[in-house]
Amino acid sequence: MGAITKMTKYSLLKELNAIKVMSKSHKDKVSKAILNNERLFKSLIEIAFDYNDETSVKAAQILEAACEKRMDWIAYNLPYFTENIAYLKNESAIRPAAKICNLIAQEVDSKFDSPIKVIVTKEQIAQIIETCFDWLVKDTKVASKAHAMEALYFLGNQMKWIHYELKLIIERDIDSESSAYASRAIKILEKMAKNNAA
Repeated sequence: MGAITKMTKYSLLKELNAIKVMSKSHKDKVSKAILNNERLFKSLIEIAFDYNDETSVKAAQILEAACEKRMDWIAYNLPYFTENIAYLKNESAIRPAAKICNLIAQEVDSKFDSPIKVIVTKEQIAQIIETCFDWLVKDTKVASKAHAMEALYFLGNQMKWIHYELKLIIERDIDSESSAYASRAIKILEKMAKNNAA
């Protein structure tokens, strides 16, 4: 990778295209470059949504890794992120986006202040809720559904109607889904029951 300070959206795109198979070392290397240059973060988000191909998948995976370290950066890019998540088609890009939605939802539900809580709008939360419900009812993979379920659980702590809808979907689908889905779904149902009993 070239000098981090001189990296641009074009050179980031070139770097992503050069990666044949995304490994942990590739993800760590590129996410480190992003975390050392905040201007590249917006470029990374744009690449994750602009191409809908393997390059977008790689960008989405690196975006997830960067968000785990710098949630404040996704906070400042929420309009772009929330407006585009529903258009993702590739399952390998949906999973990291669902994880980011989960991270955002946890911040929204947290008792501590954060840039997400200060910046997020009702419309952006509505976009996350709608997309997570879509991922749950469509033929998405278990990992994406698991993150969507968790995101909806956390947001449902703020808006109780979400728990009601989430419970209906989980109970309807639990017997027809995989054991991994069922395991996560049972944990979410137990948490919701505990919240309602409190």
